[in-house]
Amino acid sequence: MVEEHSPEFVDAGEKQKIDFFDGDVHLGHYDFRFDFNDKKHFSISRDGTGRVRVHSQKNISKLWILLEDEDFRPIELRKYAETDRFIFWGTQIQFRSSIAKFSFAASTDDQLNLYLGTSGIANFISPSEKWIYDSSSFQRHTIPDWVYGGVMYQVFPERFANGDSSINPPNTVDWGSTPTRLDFQGGDLYGVIQNLDHIESLGVNIVYLNPIFLSSSTHKYDSWDHFKVEPTLGGDDALKELIKECHNRDMKIILDCSLNHVHPRHFGFQDIIKNGENSKYRDWFTVFDYPVRFIHRPHLYSNTYKVGWDGNEDEYKRYLEKTFQETMVPVEIRDDDGPIVEPTFKAWWGVPDMPKVNFKNKDARQWALDVTKYWIENFDIDGWRMDVAKELDFSFWKDFRDIAYGTKEDVLLISEIFGDTSQWLQGDRFDGTMNYSFRETMTDYFATKRINDKEFADSLANLYSMYSFEALSSCQNLLSSHDVKRFLNRSGNNEDSILGAIFLQTTFPGIAGIYYGDEVGLGGADDPFNREPFPWNDESSWNKTILEFTKTMMHIKKSNPIFKYGRFELLDYMEDVVIFRRILQDESLICIVNRDRLTKDINISSNAHTIDVLYGNCEANLEDGLVKITKNSGDIGIIIHEK
Repeated sequence: MVEEHSPEFVDAGEKQKIDFFDGDVHLGHYDFRFDFNDKKHFSISRDGTGRVRVHSQKNISKLWILLEDEDFRPIELRKYAETDRFIFWGTQIQFRSSIAKFSFAASTDDQLNLYLGTSGIANFISPSEKWIYDSSSFQRHTIPDWVYGGVMYQVFPERFANGDSSINPPNTVDWGSTPTRLDFQGGDLYGVIQNLDHIESLGVNIVYLNPIFLSSSTHKYDSWDHFKVEPTLGGDDALKELIKECHNRDMKIILDCSLNHVHPRHFGFQDIIKNGENSKYRDWFTVFDYPVRFIHRPHLYSNTYKVGWDGNEDEYKRYLEKTFQETMVPVEIRDDDGPIVEPTFKAWWGVPDMPKVNFKNKDARQWALDVTKYWIENFDIDGWRMDVAKELDFSFWKDFRDIAYGTKEDVLLISEIFGDTSQWLQGDRFDGTMNYSFRETMTDYFATKRINDKEFADSLANLYSMYSFEALSSCQNLLSSHDVKRFLNRSGNNEDSILGAIFLQTTFPGIAGIYYGDEVGLGGADDPFNREPFPWNDESSWNKTILEFTKTMMHIKKSNPIFKYGRFELLDYMEDVVIFRRILQDESLICIVNRDRLTKDINISSNAHTIDVLYGNCEANLEDGLVKITKNSGDIGIIIHEK
């Protein structure tokens, strides 16, 4: 303990010293995590409500925010989750003035008291140690209301459905053929239009299309004209029709795009090929050696395994022959050692047909911003998913957000970034991300069973605490994508694994991301097998259990306001199940994750007046402050509505 301090201040008119505790406080070494500039710790909702979260070490028993707006108000934070490392605390605040100051006070398990200010642990809080919130200058992260509780369907257009065979590329193979990286199966945007009933039946309100711009590849991340829809997908007219049909069904359209790299047929790069160092576009790209060319070492094709392609030498040869012909980049043959093909310019990860754009050049940046605006302004798209977002200049994404929201105020901006994306999700760049961290947790628990119930509960606490509620609500909580093995493949084709993960997509905050075909049990491995054609012509192959469960769960998600706006509270991992609540005002939903389909009775503490079973084959009764679940048939998940 330390001696008492009674300092005197010259500016005595301002409240200086906070006497929240009687007597001394402890100046020990404590681990608190609170960053006023990170919206996962401090954010303001659209209606002005403040959300405060603090992470503390495990021996903290109580935590208060010492709020000074019109008056001094201590507000106790609630414990919403606990792991081996942290207690997670949170509260919501209704501010009474436009400017508020605050600090924190805490007590430990052994009844020691302490203060926490901007400088850290303190024996009292001085004016210089208070956080200051000014509503007139604080940048909020606001997202469109249609995002909350969203269900997103991801379409890889070339492999989803062939709606017009007359526009097939010349080298189209039969629909349903074993997928390869180079062969087309004839999918197009008309095929998406014709199957909107199926998509809508899944509860979907957002359709996300992988790239559709002018390109001769199946994936189209190497577009050479970002202002045209690829004709073999139906061109601009097909996209306009698709957007109209989706909007008529109250469904939104998100387009995918890579601004980081282009195809060498891009007009700027072609000018460099033609004019060399005299090109006015020379600084749009990074050229190491003129003239621009490919250095090709055909005697080293046996090293194909070093560049991927599953070591398939013949397929890689086909790709390079196609690249040399289409790009119009000169080729220099060498017989020395080195890569099989070596661009004399900076290419994305060395891929020869993907020159990387230099975003330090203001004209190149303006081109990218023009692309961003064009499709929102002229086609009324509802948002963007941006490829390899962390590889672009960090400052660019502020301009990107400004131009997107300046064109249409209710767009959704999603990044493709693996891992913790916090610095991009502060409300000044992206709204959400492809939440591969969510996918990894679902894989570890349901697919590979690498982690147990306790570790899964800890992971949910960490996932919820990773981002602000707005950012988390904007994340695409995916299980599969065009870049990774399908979830069913990861689980060894275990049906229960994907059912359990779908239950979490429903009940955990965020957008449920369905990769086309997952709902009928497609189980492809890595590229190209995760891009197999949808089996429209073989409905007998569909997994109807997964399909019906997906429909049921997604309709529950999109129709229940608690799953849209409710906060998260981790309850327990008792009796071999993991239990959490979603809470909205005076109602809540208890979500019980029952991975191993146990049929035990379950008791859960509750302050509810009434309860009913929203999902699950069981009985639930309220007795003596307990929700008692009996006659549990072993559903993979149970949802109980509390009032």
